[in-house]
Amino acid sequence: MIAETLSLAGENIRLRPFTLEDAPRVQELISNWNVASMVARIPHPYPEGGAEEWIAGHNERRAAGDSWPFAIETKKAGLVGTIGLGTTESGSMEIGYWIGEPYWGKGIASEAARVLVEFAFDILGVERLTAGHFGSNPASGRVLKKIGFEEVGNDKRFCLARDEELDCIVLELTAQQHREST
Repeated sequence: MIAETLSLAGENIRLRPFTLEDAPRVQELISNWNVASMVARIPHPYPEGGAEEWIAGHNERRAAGDSWPFAIETKKAGLVGTIGLGTTESGSMEIGYWIGEPYWGKGIASEAARVLVEFAFDILGVERLTAGHFGSNPASGRVLKKIGFEEVGNDKRFCLARDEELDCIVLELTAQQHREST
């Protein structure tokens, strides 16, 4: 069992498990329409107590091995977003993330994704990662492609904030592809 206190470090960021003390900051960052509207499973407006409820379930899901949520921290700003892995219906692991709008375009998502991919392949022994981004969010696609993900198709995914199905671009990265590129 990998410890619930596991922390992963990049050059400019740190990934760590959430604590309930993070809930107000999560609430603040995710309540932004520009963030929530780019994520499939985030309602808008974000409900009071929603962050606490979400964080409270992390240890159980981590213990089951089907979800690995991490807070993304920078030295200057503290908590700026989240990134994690979750088991899909097909049994693969999917990477997902969001960054608070004031921190967009600073390389934080790319670095966090790179650190999480290393964790998935080197520590968890995952063989294939998937990811998806809405067609209206090409910046997320650039983050994923920068770390080696390749487009493998399209589908529709429901966006809670927008209350509609949206076009989604599906990407994939295998452990072998990752090893060959590093």
